[in-house]
Amino acid sequence: MEKDQKNQAGDTEEVAEEVIIIENPEVIDGTMLQGEIVKVGDGFIFIDHVRRGYQTVPTNGDVFCPVPKDSNYKVGQLVQFSELNQDRDRVGKFRTENISLVNTDLDVNTPEGRIGMIAKLSETKSPYHQLKKIIAEGDIEKAKENKPLVEFVQQVAWLLNQEGGYQPEHISRMAEEFVAKTFAMLGPLGVKCSIQGDVDLEAEEEMIKETAKLYEESGLSGQAESLKKEYAQFLAVRNAFTLMSQNNLLNYWSVIDQKHLPELTYAFPVCYIYRKAGLDGLERQEREDDPRPDETIKFFSDCVGSQEYAWFFQIYNRRTRPLARFNGKDIMPPALVKIMNKAKENFDYIAIMTPYHDQASREWSDPNWLRNIDPIMVGFLKDLPYMFVLGRWSGTGIFPLLLDCIADTTNHLRINKHLLGNFIHNSWWYKGKKSSNNDEVKDILSNSEMEKVLIEYTDRLLKAYDNGLLFQFLRGELKEDPDYKF
Repeated sequence: MEKDQKNQAGDTEEVAEEVIIIENPEVIDGTMLQGEIVKVGDGFIFIDHVRRGYQTVPTNGDVFCPVPKDSNYKVGQLVQFSELNQDRDRVGKFRTENISLVNTDLDVNTPEGRIGMIAKLSETKSPYHQLKKIIAEGDIEKAKENKPLVEFVQQVAWLLNQEGGYQPEHISRMAEEFVAKTFAMLGPLGVKCSIQGDVDLEAEEEMIKETAKLYEESGLSGQAESLKKEYAQFLAVRNAFTLMSQNNLLNYWSVIDQKHLPELTYAFPVCYIYRKAGLDGLERQEREDDPRPDETIKFFSDCVGSQEYAWFFQIYNRRTRPLARFNGKDIMPPALVKIMNKAKENFDYIAIMTPYHDQASREWSDPNWLRNIDPIMVGFLKDLPYMFVLGRWSGTGIFPLLLDCIADTTNHLRINKHLLGNFIHNSWWYKGKKSSNNDEVKDILSNSEMEKVLIEYTDRLLKAYDNGLLFQFLRGELKEDPDYKF
């Protein structure tokens, strides 16, 4: 009977290409498989578009999965599963036995629903996370009360709860609409916003050159320069989306407003950075006890715009760490290395953001701190207030372990804040507290109170955290509140 059902509802077209056999399909790099339900029958479903992390898994057609007859699975839903086995009834094809839905139907129109969805999305999604650090449940609950990425979660929920659920083509269309909206001034010139890799780049660049020449000949040299700058940024953004689309990276969490950088930085505070223009003065920074903030530190400190965020970033990243220094048990997937190498052509900055608190600024690092796992890689473009999530070591999105990592950072601050006294007083500090015409203020508060200032700052941060206001604090939204005024 099962075989008859498959013949009726499964693949009906013959596969002309050579049969692909996956060796040891039950264990695939320890990463959960994800796929889309494409057919629903009486007691079974078929799954297609199967992926393992960043890579498409060749399955020679739909994957069969038996399900209870009273189940309510629908075409278009995303499911995850850990096994992919040979299907004896269909030569060269596969089946799986146990699946779970990726999406959630929580009502995001209520605060409880939004917080619940954050918790749901933050649950572990991969066997990779079996190596995670154990965090007390109460600490995770407190992290949840701070509602990380809550506005972004509302957008995600809207997307996932549309008719038919998550659809990759919806994301591609939204990405193209994002490009068109962000660079609307270029629309009348006829540039294409497609991220499918089908743009005639040579013809487009020639058109831009001709238009710039027209401006210059008309005495509008300023307009010519503005056009060149706008098109260069447009090109970088479109190329970034194209790169992500062609490498199956484009997802609902791929592009995030930089206002949410405090959430990512707090969860993954220790950064290893690539700068397209080059990292200046690294040897000097390592040699000097009191290095001046370089252009990279300034860039990341300025992404949010608040003094509170700039200080948090610097206490974990006082000296720029180059990518070459990234090491640990999180071995970077080769596919992600290839994506990073391509991304270097498009982004001004690439950051590997990690939960490696033991590698904090050397003035206060605790080498005995047990680190958590699973970094993320994020791309940044100058003058564009968005960040591009290029991937994560586990192959999942930004949410799994997010609450765990936030709780871990809080515990690290509570236990080790006294080590902030190791920062020498009278230190160079970007966005220092003392008024000056120069953002690099040599004296944070006074020559003798460096330790007091950093610890008082941390106390205010922790108080905001305990009251569920951490990210408002880091974004500088509590300036008028005397309890958190910084």
